[in-house]
Amino acid sequence: MRWQPRLAVCVVVLSALLSASPAPVSRVAGPNAGGKAVAHRAGGKIVRHPSLPRAGYHSVGTDAHEFIEPTLGIARNGDVFFPGLLLGNSLNAPVVLRSKDGGRTWVDSSPTFAGAANTHPLTLDPYVYMDESSGRLFDIDLTVACSILSFSDDLGKTWTSNPIACGRPVNDHQTLFTGPPAIGPTVGFEEVVYYCWNDFGTGTSCSKSLDGGVSWIHTGQAFLGVANSQEGPQTCGGFNGHGVVGRDGTVFLPKEYCGQPWLGISHDEGLTWDRVQVADNTTEYLGSDTSVGVDAKGNVYYTYETAKQQLYLVTSTDGGYTWSKPLMVAAPGVEEVNLPTLDVGKPGSVAIGYMGTTNSPFAKCEPDCQTSDWKNSTWNGYITMSTNALARNPLFISASVNQPRDPLWRGRCDFDSGRCGPILDFADIEIAPDGTPYAAYVDACYEACVTNKAAPSGVGRGVLGRLVGGPRLR
Repeated sequence: MRWQPRLAVCVVVLSALLSASPAPVSRVAGPNAGGKAVAHRAGGKIVRHPSLPRAGYHSVGTDAHEFIEPTLGIARNGDVFFPGLLLGNSLNAPVVLRSKDGGRTWVDSSPTFAGAANTHPLTLDPYVYMDESSGRLFDIDLTVACSILSFSDDLGKTWTSNPIACGRPVNDHQTLFTGPPAIGPTVGFEEVVYYCWNDFGTGTSCSKSLDGGVSWIHTGQAFLGVANSQEGPQTCGGFNGHGVVGRDGTVFLPKEYCGQPWLGISHDEGLTWDRVQVADNTTEYLGSDTSVGVDAKGNVYYTYETAKQQLYLVTSTDGGYTWSKPLMVAAPGVEEVNLPTLDVGKPGSVAIGYMGTTNSPFAKCEPDCQTSDWKNSTWNGYITMSTNALARNPLFISASVNQPRDPLWRGRCDFDSGRCGPILDFADIEIAPDGTPYAAYVDACYEACVTNKAAPSGVGRGVLGRLVGGPRLR
């Protein structure tokens, strides 16, 4: 189905070049050894593999920072960017942290005004994104009314800021991403910048910028708030995941829609959209982030969490219109997952980050589970990767980035209970230029939570997990 919404233009001309003065280097943090990596087939059967990676993580920032909804930007030289908040600040003041050594140490590289006050005074959803083609780093902070956007072409040393970046006000659960133009030229920046969001309780809309983020055009709705189902028309909410763009300019935007995994596909920069259901084994209805990636040959990869709380992967070799049989790809022993996110390297190579637990009560008590049933459940940050995901019987390698005896969360981990605590709506994974998969998590289970099984802290600590060695993903 295609439709062509009326275009609305929102042009923002305020753009100022600002200098950022990095804060002092944080404490050295790590590396911390993670769980043991294993090779396995879909469904969890363990197999031998001659080259298994090492799993581990680094803490992000210092005790002055807290973290929600983590995203990552990784530069071509390997520098890592991770957004956070200033602890104890009533305005949710955001920061952008930078590591030049793979996560061992961090400096504050936030956009600032005159080298002092942060140009972004508040955020409800912090978000960073690195454009791989140009090396431009984007920092966008949601305010609901719109978003505050800054971008840097010198790895956070100087920034250009736009205080009203959205294309249409009142939005939530944003995703910002870039890709080649499909229908027209750009101005001053080679890529089209897309900004998509969740309309409150209904559909998903998008805007685009043809000048690198200075001005914005509202393109249209990737998903409407009402769709037909077997029961007839019904209101369909659900969250959109992070979008991606193929080499030919095709835009892909995933979404849990009416309790199923769907994909929005646009060949004209968001003007019109095709909507495709990628599988029919359901998602966690309302609130399950889905994730999509596309490789250089146009193959599309899609991961999602089912209503059975299991992790599935599907692939498409025709641009997202037909899909493979869903494969359950979680690490062996993982009984329940949450917040899956995916990135793609060379054709056939994929990395999936997610929260997972090996002691879930879900299989025993569904559909009557109560939050209290999870009181002894512990959750870890996992990475699952493959270099032959398009094969008939692909091989996967998985590990928890943290030691399971030192979990990231304790209790229930789903939409109704507030996700995995401070992690909230989404996480992120990126494959670095050297082929290493890095994933972003939030740790709220430390100190008494680990040693005495106390309730997790309300403050989240940033965690940068990775798998080092093993097969290369780029």
